[in-house]
Amino acid sequence: MALTTYIEPMNTSATHVNTLFKLVYRRGRRLLLAALLIILIEQFWGAMHTTSLQEFQSYSHRLLNLTTEQAAAEASHWLDASDTVQVQALVDRLQQQDFFAYAQIFNRYGQLVAQSSTKLDTDSLEQALVLVEEIKLDGRVLGYLNITVDEPLLLEQPLQTHAYLTFYGQFLLGFAAIAGIFLTTTFNRWRYKRLDSVK
Repeated sequence: MALTTYIEPMNTSATHVNTLFKLVYRRGRRLLLAALLIILIEQFWGAMHTTSLQEFQSYSHRLLNLTTEQAAAEASHWLDASDTVQVQALVDRLQQQDFFAYAQIFNRYGQLVAQSSTKLDTDSLEQALVLVEEIKLDGRVLGYLNITVDEPLLLEQPLQTHAYLTFYGQFLLGFAAIAGIFLTTTFNRWRYKRLDSVK
């Protein structure tokens, strides 16, 4: 009788330790999966952030090239007609864009035809991008359009838009995490209630 009394507490203690071990194992496994998921989300977010920023910059440069090509196409008509007044007017319109720091138009002999009215010290620019576009008409090269671009000003608006989207994207990720916590808590309570009702 004494032996039976001694063995029963031992069995109860072993069962309790086994149950506790399983509980800790399940909790640890969920914690590990949650940590891996967070790392995966951070990696995905970083890659998406870099890719979107590169896309914004690429789009800005494509827009810049398109604007330069259109200006060269317009300049070709004025150079063909030797209308230096319209050529100068074109250069002045280009410089009205904030990111166009300086513009020049040369004829096919390299002689200056028109330039921006505001003189520019290119050394004062943090990052200067120089574009040279041939001015053609019917396959004939009439001259060259030379534009100096202030690249930080060119990318200023796209970078602001990107920062704005990134800021609110972080809030959306936070809300998604909170929603996941609520869903998990609700599911666990519902599951335990079902187990209790079965018992």
